[in-house]
Amino acid sequence: MRRPRSARAGEPPLWLARLRWRVRGDSARLAFVAGVAAGALLLVVLPPGGAPGLSWPRFAGLIGVVAGLALLGAAVGSRVLRRRDPSLPRLVARDRAATLAIGVGVLGLCVGGILHRPAVVAEQERYDGMVAVAVRLAERRAPEYATDRLDEADVRRLSRDVLRVCFPLGRPDRAWCAIARRDGGVPRARTDSDTRPNAQVAEEGDDGD
Repeated sequence: MRRPRSARAGEPPLWLARLRWRVRGDSARLAFVAGVAAGALLLVVLPPGGAPGLSWPRFAGLIGVVAGLALLGAAVGSRVLRRRDPSLPRLVARDRAATLAIGVGVLGLCVGGILHRPAVVAEQERYDGMVAVAVRLAERRAPEYATDRLDEADVRRLSRDVLRVCFPLGRPDRAWCAIARRDGGVPRARTDSDTRPNAQVAEEGDDGD
């Protein structure tokens, strides 16, 4: 049995026409999924605030924002669309308005990420500078086992300007650590007398500084 074809030559296949009509009246759902996916990607590579990354609280907040935009667009934007075109069905107007609101929200997130990018780069440079000064200190003062494994540094942020950088010593309960901080914009590091690794310090609730 042959599949049904369009009556006129050059028309799209029947399945494509059906899909187009279905999407036209239900685009908000697709826009919601696409908006959450695009927003999650932006939070990782181009966050509008804070450090890059996608945690569960951030992801939950993102879903809430996208859902709020969809509801707001459906409630308010649909009225605007129907005023401009009274013949537009209310259901279609809500769907289009919600889709448009989600698109505008994602665009705003992207613009915010672009504007915040210099701050993200500067913060990463601060972080890298403090880690580098801790590595240089380890090269001079750490035992040989640790200096052979400088690329295995475990970093814990104690505050915005203070890091605890640890290197393995061959035992799970011991590490050679340095406290790196920025004093007057210049990164400095000192040896930490506490030999507990960062994981153990975190479990016991002691910063070891």
